[in-house]
Order: sequence, then structure tokens, then C-alpha cells
Amino acid sequence: MNFDEIIKNRRSARAFTEKDVSEEQVKKILDSGIKAPSARNRQPWKFYILNEEQKTHIMNMLFEWDKLNPKEKTSVKGTAQQIKTANKMIMIYSDNYSSKSKNKNYKKPDYISLGCAIENMSLQAIDLGLGSCILCDTLYIEDEINEYLGIKNFEQICGFIIGTPIYNYPPKIKKNLKELLLN
Repeated sequence: MNFDEIIKNRRSARAFTEKDVSEEQVKKILDSGIKAPSARNRQPWKFYILNEEQKTHIMNMLFEWDKLNPKEKTSVKGTAQQIKTANKMIMIYSDNYSSKSKNKNYKKPDYISLGCAIENMSLQAIDLGLGSCILCDTLYIEDEINEYLGIKNFEQICGFIIGTPIYNYPPKIKKNLKELLLN
């Protein structure tokens, strides 16, 4: 697949077949994330590859949070359902440190770097014939997930699921460049 096709075909896959994602494919996806540019070459990303039991436990934690918070308008239940069909799940973290200046904008370059890494991973999944989805609803139970996994001193960024999509997602309608230019 050429690069334009990869970009065009990149979608958030939300339902997957039972087809296995190999360890080799996971490593290739992570390697693509590692190769992303990062501010001052800090490479702030850390990855936790969940096993099936951990993936299921986090899915159940999300279902439970949704039950306990019925008035909240979130997509937590949908995220849990997506995790259920995904073959693999990775938690993505960032280094948790502070700057000497304590400037609130110090972390922003790292967030941009992390976005580059996550998009590289998403594009690599497409190139491998897989689908992926970035899951931010894990942040509703960030502390619980971190405690369960024994993660300390890292900031949770998102969950990332991988699998073979059950169907080809139609193209999204995107705004044209003219609508997005500020000048």
C-alpha cells in the first residue's frame, strides 16, 4: 500500500474479528511509534502490552464505572465493548517529570510527540492489514488501571486496541483546506 492509501484508509476500528494479531505485528507497530519525532528527542512514550486477562479486567472495570455513573454522558460503555472484540491492547504512558521552571506549557511538546507516536502506530496497523483505535475513556479510571497494573510515576495517555476490523469503514467526510485556514 502506498502512503496516500494508508492515510486514506486510516480509520478508528471499533469492532474486530477473532483473527490473532501476532507478537511480530505488535512489535512492528510499537517500533513505528518509537520512531516518531519527539521534542528535544525526549521520547516520552512508555508502553504496557496487556495480556488477555488484563485486557478483560480493564474492560470489566470500564463496564463497572459505566454502571456506577449512569448520569454521566460518556462513551465508556462503547469503549468497553470495543475492548471486548480487540485482539490486543496496549496502554500508552508518558514520562512523569517536572521542569525546573515549572512552566505549565512544558508538557505540551511531549503531548505532541506522543500524538506523533500514536499516529505512527495507527498508520503501521493499516499497512499491516489491521485496524486500531485510540481509547481515551480509560482516563476515567486512570488511577484504578495504574494501581491494577502496578504503574507508578507515569502519566496515562490512552489505551490502544488492535485487531482485524470486521468490515471496511467508509471514508469520513473531512473539511477542506479552505475551511481550516485562518489566513
